[in-house]
Amino acid sequence: MPISDVAFSSSPQVQTGDADEASDILSRVYLPLVLRPTGAEALDMHMRAEELSMLTAGYVHFGTEVFIGSDEMPVYCVEAPLSGVARNIWRDGRVERTTVGTAAVLTPGMPVNLNWSSDCREICVKVSETQMRTQLETMLGRSVDRRITFARKMNLNTRASYDWFGLVRTLAREAGRTNGLLTHRLAVDNLQRQLVEGLLLIQPHNYSEELAAEQRPAGEAAVKRAVDLMHAHPEISWDTAGLAHATGVTARALQKAFQRYGHPPPMTCLRRIRLERVHTELIDSDSGATTVTAVAGRWGFVHLGRFADQYRKQFGHSPSATLRGTVMNKAATPR
Repeated sequence: MPISDVAFSSSPQVQTGDADEASDILSRVYLPLVLRPTGAEALDMHMRAEELSMLTAGYVHFGTEVFIGSDEMPVYCVEAPLSGVARNIWRDGRVERTTVGTAAVLTPGMPVNLNWSSDCREICVKVSETQMRTQLETMLGRSVDRRITFARKMNLNTRASYDWFGLVRTLAREAGRTNGLLTHRLAVDNLQRQLVEGLLLIQPHNYSEELAAEQRPAGEAAVKRAVDLMHAHPEISWDTAGLAHATGVTARALQKAFQRYGHPPPMTCLRRIRLERVHTELIDSDSGATTVTAVAGRWGFVHLGRFADQYRKQFGHSPSATLRGTVMNKAATPR
């Protein structure tokens, strides 16, 4: 089944053939714009979108060729075609053509006109300027005074960008589901943060060199403090930047300190701690009253296949075997 058939299928849906109504809906959900049908077919906009605390993401198609104009982008948007062609015409005269396997990255303050083909179907991810800046400042460990300006086109066929878009696909599948993974706070927080942080890491921008620069590692005391925090409060939506802030160092310095003192990366440590919590909860649960998916989601795991592999490597058996009580030795494997 094509992803367009299931993308955000459980999220709020809108359908309209009225151009003014379509412009108004898109302006409220994404950004102020003007929409004008330019094709021979009648406008038939379908939109499914999920508005979360850190970002908005959704699926859109119009059923005909359209022109979309925005005088000044107020937010960051990543627009990834699932079919068809989108032409992005920038005010400086540059034109970018995006198809399957590529995405347009729109930066605040940048006027843009877009032309979508009649068969163009896109997933669109919106992040506010405040949210993007806050995440970058946390990663750098300092305030930033210049607008973050991304390269305008993303290649989704590299390993890093493919993995990043895999997170988008997870969001598209799970958003709005009554009993889905994103009903769990840790899971939805982790997914959103990984999307914003991942974009800052994989897509070139005017702070990329600083993010990649070598930094002096923190001391062993910062590592111990970070590990203690994760053990004491694994239910908090930690990321490396948040742990670094709590220990008074930068994210890069904390990562290097973990490596220097023989620890796996901070998020690997956190994952192992949370896997232990999952293991304990599965042991104590009734297989008729709960599911592996529900327990995994409560502890922030959103990719179930990867979770099952990680669980099996840590404990030597599957999470479902633990829940069913078919494991002879139920003691957790030492860290």
